[in-house]
Amino acid sequence: MDQYSIIHEDEDILVANKLGPLPVQDEKTGDPSLQALLRAELAARVGAKGDLELEAAHRIDRRCSGAVIFAKTHRALETLEADFRNKAIEKTYIACVEHEPEAKEGRLEHRLVWDKRTNVVRAFKLKAGEDTKGEKGILEYRLVGASERYWFLEIRLITGKHHQIRAQLACEGLPIRGDIKYGARRTNKNGLLMLHARHLVFTQPRTRQTLDLLAPFPESEPLWAALEGPASAPTPIEGEV
Repeated sequence: MDQYSIIHEDEDILVANKLGPLPVQDEKTGDPSLQALLRAELAARVGAKGDLELEAAHRIDRRCSGAVIFAKTHRALETLEADFRNKAIEKTYIACVEHEPEAKEGRLEHRLVWDKRTNVVRAFKLKAGEDTKGEKGILEYRLVGASERYWFLEIRLITGKHHQIRAQLACEGLPIRGDIKYGARRTNKNGLLMLHARHLVFTQPRTRQTLDLLAPFPESEPLWAALEGPASAPTPIEGEV
């Protein structure tokens, strides 16, 4: 199984499509990370000894797939991190869930509580006027396709919190396929959850040119093919071409 592919590269940044269950950056486990693999590839290209400069500007969960932006320079990293803080980078995810949502589209708001010992986030539905006193998770979703037993949701994050999509969908009775930590029936053979960082729209940190990138789905999961036919293709969102 391929671990990654490169979907965009220039002198300032590299955008990789993570295709395997590996961490974006090095962890205490010592397992190979996407960042380390990319550094090694770049070094091999130019015959450099040791790793070249390359830093992830953001992360996705180890068992999720999809697009991740890396900076090749310190200046590019600072610019990308500022753009993320200012919500100037649009990220769209596709989640394959085990149950059909009651509404075909909607906005979910929950209070999120992260148990760092177990690394599990619990989501609680907000009551009217409730003070969250902590982390608040907000996302918007719409149904964009279905197979015989699964449904595909396009997710837009309004806030970006740890395990947010996984926890919020689980709270609504919509566990992501393969995510047994949050209520799925079973794991997937390829080790991935069916949560994919599908679409990125952002500006190149030096030229400020708009980049609109789509990350192909992992070929190791045939079920993603349910989204490729015209009957289940996502419809344009307002403001998109």
